[in-house]
Amino acid sequence: MKAALPAVFAALIVAAPAGAQTTGTAGDATPAPEVATPTRQGLYLKPDAGIVYQLDDFRLTAWGFAERLVDPDGPDSFRRVRQGAEIDLPRISEHLRIAGVYEIDLTDTNAFGINPGPAGSLNSRDFENLFVALQDADDPARFRLLFGHNTSILSRDDNLSSGNLPAINRSLILEEHGSTNSFGAQLGVQVQKMLSPKVTLLGSIGDNRGGLNAQQVNFSFGRAVAAKVVLTPISDNGGGRKLTAGFAVDQTTGIRDRSFNLATALALAPIGGVAATGTKTSGEADIAYTFPIAGHPTTIEAEGITSRFSESRSDVYGGYVMGQVSLFDAPGSGDLDLFARYDVVSLGADTIARRATQQAIRAGFNYNLSYANKLASLHLEYGHSTIAGPNEIVTDRRSADEVRIGIRVSLQQYVRH
Repeated sequence: MKAALPAVFAALIVAAPAGAQTTGTAGDATPAPEVATPTRQGLYLKPDAGIVYQLDDFRLTAWGFAERLVDPDGPDSFRRVRQGAEIDLPRISEHLRIAGVYEIDLTDTNAFGINPGPAGSLNSRDFENLFVALQDADDPARFRLLFGHNTSILSRDDNLSSGNLPAINRSLILEEHGSTNSFGAQLGVQVQKMLSPKVTLLGSIGDNRGGLNAQQVNFSFGRAVAAKVVLTPISDNGGGRKLTAGFAVDQTTGIRDRSFNLATALALAPIGGVAATGTKTSGEADIAYTFPIAGHPTTIEAEGITSRFSESRSDVYGGYVMGQVSLFDAPGSGDLDLFARYDVVSLGADTIARRATQQAIRAGFNYNLSYANKLASLHLEYGHSTIAGPNEIVTDRRSADEVRIGIRVSLQQYVRH
């Protein structure tokens, strides 16, 4: 598979179709129509992007957001405190430019003591993203080739903007893969190429031992190889309809001294696990459909991931399905979304007779405050987690009922559909 990746990369790096007019980022490979407008100059706030400084063809875009969680049964804490920026240098040709991107999260090391516990210092482990890219001069969703520290391409849920997540945490199957350093941020090379408004291809060669925010920083890559295709058969902004589907594979070698750990839905408290070592082979499929119900924007989405670990002879599969609907949206009253989510994870090993099955239900609402232009929101979420299985896997059989109240502020609009 590794030998085939250079050929795949070469096939992807070709000129974009001249008629393609799309928007997006490396984390959102789905196309959307773009309306050409004169480039605004100077310093200004662009609500869907952040603070923008434009000087001729040079552009600096900075963003930031913070999410504070209130726990009725424990100490309050920040879930995320992030700041990032993209520097777009003047184009080197009609359709290409070089760009640099970084994003840090102060909660990674508890820099400045923003959360309970020992205060840490700002260092390399706070980087969520740090890369340089050769990309389309007007829209990186059309084409981007990057090198550095960035999120793995495999999971749709992993690549949704953290500032726009409908739930506090991502899917259980994804969060729990983090215990094996699978997915999440990696050091490596990624390429994204839109072949048409309906088809986008992605490929990557990374290092699953982690990137800059790992306990031990590694500057080599090549052990994690992934490829993905994203399809957008329906994209009707006028009618409020959009359908996307993705399919991906990943093979990661040399996983050592790791276990796949199960955790509760909101607090991510450990409840079980098995050894997970050797070569990991993963498959992924996802789908999301946005449509109106009686004029109310509605989104239904789902994702499934399966992984097999060769040396430990263990495997896991699972996923989630979620629905969310907008009840109202007006400047004077704000906008309110309700959501409900179901997760299931099945974990086992060849040496253990029975498997463990974990289930979780999450429900709540997101409320963008009135007159805040979708830059400040209130979040309430309830999670109920259960698990059944053998003692060799399960360490805590108690059902978990968790509640969190979240307050979010951002320089980018919180847009859900």
